[in-house]
Order: sequence, then structure tokens, then C-alpha cells
Amino acid sequence: MIRKIIERVAQARVERTAARWLARLHADDCDEQERARFREWLRADPRHAATFEELTAAWELVGGRVPVHSARPIQVTRRGLLIGGGAALTAAAGGFVALSASAEVYRTGVGERRSLVLADRSKVLLDADSKLRVRNRDTGCEATLERGRAHFDLGSRTTGSLTVRAGGCNLRVDRGIFEVETGEGSAARILMLSGGGEVRLDQSPVKTLAPGHLFDETSTDVAPLASTTVEQLTAWQDGRAIFDNDSLAAAVLIMNRYDRQRLTLGDARTADLRISGTFRVGDNAAFAEALKTMLPVEIEASDDGLRLSHKTFTKIL
Repeated sequence: MIRKIIERVAQARVERTAARWLARLHADDCDEQERARFREWLRADPRHAATFEELTAAWELVGGRVPVHSARPIQVTRRGLLIGGGAALTAAAGGFVALSASAEVYRTGVGERRSLVLADRSKVLLDADSKLRVRNRDTGCEATLERGRAHFDLGSRTTGSLTVRAGGCNLRVDRGIFEVETGEGSAARILMLSGGGEVRLDQSPVKTLAPGHLFDETSTDVAPLASTTVEQLTAWQDGRAIFDNDSLAAAVLIMNRYDRQRLTLGDARTADLRISGTFRVGDNAAFAEALKTMLPVEIEASDDGLRLSHKTFTKIL
């Protein structure tokens, strides 16, 4: 009996410490020395990592997120969430999911985005439905975009270089601003906005990126872009989606990134319809209503979302 009480007290102590680390790791003033102490704490006892993972997963369930339409992050204060022996959870909203001894992992869900500051002071804006893994090295940071999209600003970076992996690409940048986009198992696209970088692919020559250049892993081409195309690709940062004769299938894929009320397409003919214009993201119902005024589509609402189908016209004899 006494042994069980001692074990519960010890576990409660671990949970309180894990909760404090979860809060500190989201703080703006958390530096690399503090992160290093956290990694030491993780390695000290297998229970530490397991408890931290459980606490982080529970925090994710209660909604520690930043909506894409929010003007600023929402502060999550004292939540009476009980885990095991009963640790109270305090954390700033964010989208941070797990931090192992080797890498920090950040996720955003549908309709959420996250601002990050890496150990070298590089700034990252993570788009909705994205996953980024970051490792800190003596020579600089390494970031792997496993899915989604991220905007990197290295203007405040202090040491080393930043290496970003996405798809089959390795991008090395010392200074500059750029965006990377990829899907799980998909090719990557890299848009260089300022500065420059070098892209390496397996068994392919190194590609040099200059401002205004887009690298597409599918074709391995580097091409300069018009300013209107750059605006289209970066519109997500202020909550917009810009389409220029895009297929409705492509537009729906983008809009579903920002709203849990899913849009689906009834048939191939509907998917092939073309659309142009600028739309606010995060409100698929409003987007669907706009489509009704622009395209021959009708909307069918259900618990699963909104189904778009090609409008049928009755022939008048």
C-alpha cells in the first residue's frame, strides 16, 4: 500500500514537471540552453518521455491551437485537466505536439497556423494542416517539412546555416526569405522571396535559387515568376486564396485545408470547372455560395460537409 502511494506521488511529481516544460517550451523567451536542459530531463528517466508525450497529446485534444483567422494567438491559461495522478496543465496556445530527445515536432490542424522561432532565431510561419520536424545542430538548424507549407524568414538568424528538407530536396540557406510546400510522399516546391539558396537532389546537379525563383521538384526546373504569381502563392499568409483559371478540384483541395466543413465534388465534370478570383479561407459555406453565382453548380449540405455537383438544366420543349 505504502509502495503504491510512493509511486503515485513520484508520478505526480513527473507530471507536474512535464506540465512546466510544456509551458516553457511554448514561451517566446525559451532559448536553446533551456531546450538542452529539457532534453537532459527526457533522457534521465523513460517515464519522463512517456509522461510528456501523454500530456502533450491530451493538451492537443483540449484545443491548444491557433485558428488561421485569429489576429493573434489565443492564450490558454490554467486548464484543470487531470492526467494519471492529476497534473494541472498550463500552456500557451500553439500547435507544438512533441519534443523528443532528438527533434522538435510541430503540427497544425485544419484551419490553424503556427508562428515559430527556431534556436538560431530563424522565424517560421507554419500553414494549416502541416508538420515540421526540427533538429538543432552545432552547425545550424535542420528542418524537415513532412507535409504542408512553411514560410521561413532568416533575417534574424544568428549562427550557422539552415537546411530544409522536403520531398526529395535539400535546401541550404544562410540568409533570405523563402517558402516550402510538399505533401506526404509528394514532390516539393520552393519559392525564394529574397536572398538565395542551393537545392540538392539525389544524383542531380545543385540548383541555385535567386529571389523570385520557383523550384519544382517534379520537373527539377528553376523558373522566375511574375509578381502576380508570387502574390498568389503567398496569399495564404493573410488568410486568402487566389485562383487564376484553376480547376475546381485544385481549389477545393486548398480550401479544405482551412475549414472542417469539407467540400466534396460530385463528378469529374464538376471537378474540371475553372475558377478565378480571390477568396477568404476558413468559410467553405461562403465559398460554396460564391461558386453558385459563378459556375453551374448546386450545393447539397449534409453532416459530412458540402457536396458540389454540376447543375442539371431542364430542357423546355
